[in-house]
Amino acid sequence: MMMFAALLLAQGWSTVEAGGETVDVYRDRWGIPHVYAKTWAAAFRAEGRLEAEDRWTQMDAFRRAGKGEAAEIKGAEALANDRDRRRRGYTEAELRGMFEAGGPRFRAILGAYTAGVNDWLKGRPGERAWTETDCVAIGILMARRFGEAGDYELTVARVYEQIAKKIGEADAKKVLDDLLRSSDPLAPTTLNDHLRDAAPPAEKKGSFRAPGMSDDAWAAYRAELDAALASREALGVPTYFGSNAWVVSPGKSATGNPMLYGGPMMGFGTPSICDEVHLVSADGLSVAGMSFPGVPGVMIGWNAKIAFTTTSGGGDLVDVFTLELNPENPEQYRYKGAWKDLEVVEHEIRVKDAPAEKLKVYRSVLGPLAGEPDRKNLRAHALRMSFWKREQSTFEAVMDMNFAATVDDFKAAAAKVVTSHNFFCATADGHVGFWFCGMFPRRAVGHDPRFPQKGDGSMDWTGLLEPAEWPSAVDPRHGFFANWNNKPARAWEPSGFGKIFWGKKIIDVLEGSEKVTFERFAEIARLTAYHAFLADYFVPHILEAAKGSDDPDVKRGAEILAAWDRQEVEGSPAPVILERWIRGALVRMFGKYVDPLMLASRDIQRYVVDPFLYALEGRALSYDYANGRDLKALVRDALKDAMKGGEASLAWKEPTIDFKGEIGKVKSKSGRGTYQVAVEMTPKGPRAVTVCAPGQSESPASKHHRDQLDLFSAWGYKPFVWDRAEMK
Repeated sequence: MMMFAALLLAQGWSTVEAGGETVDVYRDRWGIPHVYAKTWAAAFRAEGRLEAEDRWTQMDAFRRAGKGEAAEIKGAEALANDRDRRRRGYTEAELRGMFEAGGPRFRAILGAYTAGVNDWLKGRPGERAWTETDCVAIGILMARRFGEAGDYELTVARVYEQIAKKIGEADAKKVLDDLLRSSDPLAPTTLNDHLRDAAPPAEKKGSFRAPGMSDDAWAAYRAELDAALASREALGVPTYFGSNAWVVSPGKSATGNPMLYGGPMMGFGTPSICDEVHLVSADGLSVAGMSFPGVPGVMIGWNAKIAFTTTSGGGDLVDVFTLELNPENPEQYRYKGAWKDLEVVEHEIRVKDAPAEKLKVYRSVLGPLAGEPDRKNLRAHALRMSFWKREQSTFEAVMDMNFAATVDDFKAAAAKVVTSHNFFCATADGHVGFWFCGMFPRRAVGHDPRFPQKGDGSMDWTGLLEPAEWPSAVDPRHGFFANWNNKPARAWEPSGFGKIFWGKKIIDVLEGSEKVTFERFAEIARLTAYHAFLADYFVPHILEAAKGSDDPDVKRGAEILAAWDRQEVEGSPAPVILERWIRGALVRMFGKYVDPLMLASRDIQRYVVDPFLYALEGRALSYDYANGRDLKALVRDALKDAMKGGEASLAWKEPTIDFKGEIGKVKSKSGRGTYQVAVEMTPKGPRAVTVCAPGQSESPASKHHRDQLDLFSAWGYKPFVWDRAEMK
């Protein structure tokens, strides 16, 4: 079900001045600017001007959110975000230093874009001038949101303590080993080596851990994180985490051309977090796709030689270290046998209609503190980030990708990425590639990355992995890459992934197709979003347990599930039965260890569905959750409960996505890209279709404010005009 919009382009040529150069601009029927300049510097300068024209309010909000200055215009609702950004982020001088640390082209691009934004701001009194550090701050905001993985040790320590109170420490450790697996050889991988390699990887289990937070410190820390999340959502800053991608090589493509799909999942709003742009210059730039307002260039898209996309990698780049504070001076901590002073950075946060707030931010040699020092218990927790003060390198890498012409060019660019991302490319000369990028720590022997570690220097990292050690591949034998934030490679440690994969449909379609058409390739996005993936794993066990049952509810439930194609469709009873069954079965199995109310959360279910599946399959687990119970009876009882209320209560209703603002809710599953793009690299040039709802402009008065909503609702795409000859 792939719908392409009719290509009805309106006349839309104009010119803008960019540093003394006249630049041609074509606005297509969707309002997307196609920029034609003599030099790439002028093209990026024009981009800054045009992006400000389309998204100035959003750009200003993004830079303030990134710098921790949003409360100055938004008031108290933005304070939690500003505190969090100041605590875990950088000063203006540090942002300037990161800009200066970039390469010559990186600095020139940011300088040109900044000049373009300021060109637009001329004659608009009261608006603060744009600076290169505004671009850097937004780049860091986005790199951190989608590439800052780790920092879960304090939560794990808390959960572990709660389980240990119920069943004892020895058994709590077994439960944790089941829920957070070190390396599960059954977990689907982007390299697709989970089925193809014979030998499972050797498991490396850490054993060292340090204390987590005290009750009072944890309550304050959790409240601070929750407030920051709510504050970011109020500001329109992305809080959603996801993304999927798939790439096929020429041998897997019906036309013999490589194809790439990108679906960055960044949440939805009005306007979108991203917009679209096409930049062309006579001196070597020709790139189109998705941009983040406030950051120059294309983040996901294609040029004349290569198409590229990215997903969040989820690699653990942030570790928590427990610091011992000096009883005589709680602003000192022990490190390598001596007391060291905590670094204190003084901040003043201006607040609209209220007095400015003074904030002290504490840092150690390992990194900034997570929350305030716990002076009562003489403990603090430092966040060691492998990418600290280097995040600009990720965006420099993406800018290099804008200019890449070969798979080797792309590989060199990917090597600069410091935050955790999967990057994919497909080239015009027939290659496809994948790189699992980021500055991955080499941890000390015995380090258990699930728990805080001693911050006295004894458990310091021993270095970082080299890019050559990252999981990667070019032109895989099986002809494709498929990713939805899953494990990169079978031997990758630590992982936490299991056999159950929410993106299973992507692999199924690609594995099951000898040759994939472009239409089918793009349709995978809808198929996988509406695929009830848990059914593939659990329905066979439900049907087996229901055999021979005389209970009418069990029999009827099994009949419905047996006839189901496992796609969620309006009015179908099967998705509701499965959802109720999962919740009921998990409560029966794990309610003793996890709050039953929490087991309704998909975030919690992610950690327990694999152990439950393995128990049903008869695989050995570290802990005996069944405790002598008949698991088939448990499955039947959960199915009977799922049927309560009769079939009239079982009709599945399509959920909605809230774009907020005056647009409000739109029917759709949320498991889809905020921006969606499919590209075929043909001999005549790239062929691309995209959708970026609700529209290009943030202004409700613009016809391009919400003109992509119908496409979005129908899971359709618009052809992206690439050739200048078609711009009439």
